Amino acid sequence: MEGPAKSAFLGYLHAFRGVAILVIMGAHAWSGLGFMSGLQEHDPDYIWLYATTEALFHGGTLFFALISGILVTRVLRGMPWKAFYRNKFRHVIVPYVFTSTLLTAIAWPEILAWAESQHMEVNFPTVLATNLVTGQAELQLWYIPVLTVLFLLTPLLERLLRLRDGAYMLVLAALPLVVSRTVYPDLLSLKTLVYFLGAYGLGMYLGERLDAMLRFVTTYRAGVLAVFAASLAVNFLLFRWGYVPEGFVSSQQLVVYINKIAAALLLLQWLQAHERHIPKVFHTLGTYAFSLYFLHFTLMWRLDALLVKYEPELTVPQVAAAGLVVYLLGAGVPLLLSMGLKKLLGRHSRLLIGV
Repeated sequence: MEGPAKSAFLGYLHAFRGVAILVIMGAHAWSGLGFMSGLQEHDPDYIWLYATTEALFHGGTLFFALISGILVTRVLRGMPWKAFYRNKFRHVIVPYVFTSTLLTAIAWPEILAWAESQHMEVNFPTVLATNLVTGQAELQLWYIPVLTVLFLLTPLLERLLRLRDGAYMLVLAALPLVVSRTVYPDLLSLKTLVYFLGAYGLGMYLGERLDAMLRFVTTYRAGVLAVFAASLAVNFLLFRWGYVPEGFVSSQQLVVYINKIAAALLLLQWLQAHERHIPKVFHTLGTYAFSLYFLHFTLMWRLDALLVKYEPELTVPQVAAAGLVVYLLGAGVPLLLSMGLKKLLGRHSRLLIGV
């Protein structure tokens, strides 16, 4: 990777990672409870809560892809490719393998019971290998295979970035407007890879022009804010109407992409302008963001199951309130666990939880 590193650390970008993980966790806090309680199937009023939380939180993983791209050209440039891949292997792939192995082992009795009911034979190595390739050990892990491919493509993207003043990267960044990601239950697909390649490529492009981008947003903040607000409103309506995407282009995912990129630009500009006064919690969340990404869904899903077990007839207001509790516990407990593991294991904790 040629060229000198432009910065060793960007505090506001680190804090933005903390915001990103809050958004990602928010996407699972209410939707999981709505799904498990059955409200989304039998209570028409649930659609208002669903549309609100999805409009706010769905697509937060785009923030992670954008941050990864920015880091490549703003912070990591100058690192030899061998060191780059060694870094990603140790801090992304190894924790992913550990987490997937642990989750597969925990779920193994259920997997065996399901296989027996289907008159199938399964073995642990094959199931684990499938989970590693597809990111199916748990719902949120689909992104790691996508991120791995993005890392493998980074040398090619670096070359593209040098051509025609980055024009080809802007073409990549526009691809999510015409190629939409697939959603649950088919989260991993070629279309999803293209969709996140757009955000990653845009991040690389902005990483070289971060100061200019921040000045642009400062100057045209009203326009960017209008795009964010309009896309948020349209996004809410599409979720409210239960839009079902067909073909390569999903109006819903197109609007999600526009909304999250506009939100990212506004947040980065605000955080940079107020860098000295950013609450410490956002930096802490930024430090443990990857660990929280791995751990949060396990706790949230089990909290959902516990709530539904003891209160099977949840109402929409109860789900709204309980979802907030699940959100806070799903963030707080894994954060404390991660901090404890890091203190106990020191730098070796990176191999388990990525931090």
